[in-house]
Amino acid sequence: MDRLRADRGDAAPGAAEDVAAAPALRAPLLDRKTAVASAGILAAVPAIGWYTWWADEKKTSFHLANEGWFGRTAVAGGADKASHFVVSAMLEDAGEAIYRSLGKDERQARLLGVGLAALGGLVIETGDGFTEYGASWEDLTTNVLGALAAAELKRTGWDDTVGFRLGLVKKRIPDPCCRSNGHGGDYSKWVHSADLKLNGLLPRLGVRPGPARFLLVSFTYGTKGYRFSPVEVRERNVGVDLGLNVEEVLRAVGVPPGKWWGKAVLAFVRYFRIPWTAFGWRYDLNSGRWHGPDTGDVFDPGAVIYD
Repeated sequence: MDRLRADRGDAAPGAAEDVAAAPALRAPLLDRKTAVASAGILAAVPAIGWYTWWADEKKTSFHLANEGWFGRTAVAGGADKASHFVVSAMLEDAGEAIYRSLGKDERQARLLGVGLAALGGLVIETGDGFTEYGASWEDLTTNVLGALAAAELKRTGWDDTVGFRLGLVKKRIPDPCCRSNGHGGDYSKWVHSADLKLNGLLPRLGVRPGPARFLLVSFTYGTKGYRFSPVEVRERNVGVDLGLNVEEVLRAVGVPPGKWWGKAVLAFVRYFRIPWTAFGWRYDLNSGRWHGPDTGDVFDPGAVIYD
């Protein structure tokens, strides 16, 4: 009978269970497609850095810099650290999606996404090390933290409730005759936000969101005047906003998340705050004053008389 079962190709008792219990073979982490895609993305980073930051900067021998985190006298008042965090979170999220499209499982894609964001940050800081900025370990740290935060939100499923965005606002710059000395980027036009999306948060609290699904609460950080204005009027603003969840609005009106153009549109509004869609109050850590309600654009560097 056993011989007959073998001749017919029938499995022996328990064989099906053994096959089901065997772990599925996992594709290698770095196959050729993955390596080529990763190398292409990382090769683009210094090219973007050159044309965006380094081409016009004074070149030096490689050196390190201690930029002071978010302190009053820190580079850009710490706004660049907030920017590194948010951009790294965005890169991890985008990288994870790319690696999933290349056939990686969830764990592999997440690991590769974190690695991509961390290595991209390392390339940027290496380039900065040959300019007057210097390579900043604080920047490297915030790059890694941003990537890990995005990966953890995805892993735990909280990415439907918490997100990070960059936003552009109006800025004021003193006339060329009256500018203060400074170097580097001017972050006066940027607002960085960590968002609580009510369409994700309220159901977790057992509350039906209703129209509140289209709203979010944002905790923001931005600085003003750290390149062009004198110390007396520079600002480091922490704030809270109530804003429109534009991604949820677009989903409600029918933007298809399954089509390529729908994915692109939804990703854009997920990462970038549309102007005039959020208002709130900001506390200036430098002066101890509150501003608002506004969109983060209020700044008057002409509040002092320039020499």
